[in-house]
Amino acid sequence: MKYLLPLALVLLCIPAPSFALQPPAGAVQAAATPLADLAQIRERYALSVLPGDQASIEYLHAQGAKFADALQPDGSWADVNYGDTTLPYWAATVHLQRILAMAKSARLFRNSGHPEAALDGRVLLAFEWWTDHDYQNHENPALWWWNEIGVPELVGESATLMWAQIPSAEMARLVNIMKRSDWQHGSTSRWVGANLTWGVINQVARGCMENNPDTVAEAYARMYDEIKVVSPNEDGIQQDYSFHQHGKQIYSGGYGISFANDAGRFISFAWGTRFQIPADRMAIFSAYVLDGLQWFIRGNIIDYSTVGREIARPGKAAVPRTPPGGPISPAGAEYSLGNVIALLAAEPTPRQKEFQAFAARLNERPDAARGDATQTASPDLIGNKQFWCSDFMAQRRPGYYTSVKMMSTRIRNGELVNMEGRKSHHLSDGVNFLYLTGDEYKDIFPVWDWTRLPGITAIQGTLDTGEKDPINELGTTTFNGGVSDGMYGLAAMDLARGKLTAKKAWFFFDGGYVALGAGIQFTGDPDHDVDTDVNQTLLAGDVRTSQSNGPVESGAQTYNSADTVWVYHNHVGYVFGHGTKIALSAGPQTGLWTDFGFGPSQPVTLPVFNLWIEHGTSPQNASYQYTVLPGVTPEQVASFAKQPGLRVLSNSESVQAVYSASQRLVEAAFRKAVPLVTPLGEIRVDHPCLLLVRKTASGLKISASNPENQPLKLAVWVNRIQTVIELPGGNLSGSSVTVEVAEF
Repeated sequence: MKYLLPLALVLLCIPAPSFALQPPAGAVQAAATPLADLAQIRERYALSVLPGDQASIEYLHAQGAKFADALQPDGSWADVNYGDTTLPYWAATVHLQRILAMAKSARLFRNSGHPEAALDGRVLLAFEWWTDHDYQNHENPALWWWNEIGVPELVGESATLMWAQIPSAEMARLVNIMKRSDWQHGSTSRWVGANLTWGVINQVARGCMENNPDTVAEAYARMYDEIKVVSPNEDGIQQDYSFHQHGKQIYSGGYGISFANDAGRFISFAWGTRFQIPADRMAIFSAYVLDGLQWFIRGNIIDYSTVGREIARPGKAAVPRTPPGGPISPAGAEYSLGNVIALLAAEPTPRQKEFQAFAARLNERPDAARGDATQTASPDLIGNKQFWCSDFMAQRRPGYYTSVKMMSTRIRNGELVNMEGRKSHHLSDGVNFLYLTGDEYKDIFPVWDWTRLPGITAIQGTLDTGEKDPINELGTTTFNGGVSDGMYGLAAMDLARGKLTAKKAWFFFDGGYVALGAGIQFTGDPDHDVDTDVNQTLLAGDVRTSQSNGPVESGAQTYNSADTVWVYHNHVGYVFGHGTKIALSAGPQTGLWTDFGFGPSQPVTLPVFNLWIEHGTSPQNASYQYTVLPGVTPEQVASFAKQPGLRVLSNSESVQAVYSASQRLVEAAFRKAVPLVTPLGEIRVDHPCLLLVRKTASGLKISASNPENQPLKLAVWVNRIQTVIELPGGNLSGSSVTVEVAEF
């Protein structure tokens, strides 16, 4: 059984809650007594962690019976190491996980009208063992989380399930344990973000156990106070609805999804009571989920670019497909986003239909009979979104999702905490994940070549970038960001890692996207080559190329043709510019989870497809261009290679630009204010910027941003006609502005 530790956040001092809860206008239960409201929250909480399908119910009953049978007469288990104090998982808490499984089984029996008194007694006996010994782990400071958050959460959930069966004296002892979850005076000072949310939901559970409305009101007020948009220098919800934690790094798929899961559950429990979330806070929370988290999910997977060091944890998913479990990582499906969004979708919020559509997608399984996981009954989320606070771009189309993660002087590249993230040097160097089903990279990470991550340009054969500390550092360049009109977008970055530099850009259209690189230069160790990886994913089916008559044999292949070369794998085509030196490998790769985290120590071997461009040793002004076509056939890739629908207009250190004839759209990264000749006419700007220019029926649609994240009055000329665009500052620095220009 795998157990992984939720680790502490960097904590900042925060003000006390700025408002008091009042009975919500029109609340269904506003006239109920405070104790009735507590009873409703307690009941909703208990029901939310219980499965409804028969297979899961039978699994829980089997688990409960197994643990009850193995419980010793004194209330302990012989195989639990109660004296263990090592990372990553405090072994003594296995005792509480087993209590929770038995408590769930016992509650299911009572709900069915067939209570099991013997099982109830075993749960109470196991509780007494824990409270008699009151285990706390002070020998390892890194495990403070368990003392103050994890143990109280497990105790509170099990006690909620068994609330009517626990004697008052034992309940008092359990409440005292829960009081250690003190978000105001904990051992790590005041809490924020996911830690704060864990602390306050523990207080809500405690208040319901005690039947104390004031305790519950204080906790809910503090949780709602945390639902706010913060400045770029603070942890929490950003203006673009990404989520930062531990400083300036995107953590939407790590601490951010935990924040959404726990806050979302307890928002739903309080709906219609005097503790219901205020409308303005619900608007922010809805935007965070629907305009933020929703964009990062494909299938049941949340984009690995957003999970931070949690990429080192096996089975990372937004919606786990696992048997019933507990709330501690790896959390069971009951605590995951699929269940949370379904709970919120049942409430009459202003964005209820969007919650319902999101819930349908999250909880929809692939059609096994059809055998096509890329086709779903629920409409997909379509568009392009630039997360300017996080140097991140997401592109969504029917059948696929892709993203680019960058770094700059404003954004850190990752972190190394408690030995998790030891190979994360390049995870913000323009990593470009591509998901059709969502399973393309599932648990591939122990066997990855970490110098060839999808989309990056990097030194080969070493993770030494030539920098003093290549992890948990801000970038050194400023021209990094994106521009988007909501449907199309462009991301660009100036890569600088040690003595390696490059100008990189990605241009997103309907049927695919183009990646360009220019000015690639490496003045370091000549014993190491420089490559640009295109994709490194799990091998799924045959690999075909324009240079072979049949499937490519297992192993490594190199192509250096003067003609256009294309490669096809797993419904994705890759088309390269003339004269590109391409290499690919298809076959088994082996590695260890423990090389970069706390996962299993046994070697893992997986079949991997890896495709990259070779720039050789000490490249000077090297470049690349390739087009990615998701959801196509080999025949369609061959046809595109002969007649490309996307045309590269420029790929230099000054300007990188691509034109789509079908969309009549120019996308351009102007690093210098030089003229660009396009099918729409000559385009000029008076300042470096990112620009989209699209011909419409009535004129032009121009979108612009300043990737240096500074306010800017930008002048744009198309065919000598000037348009001035005011690009904003503050929390909106780096965001896109779109204007319509009438026909002239």
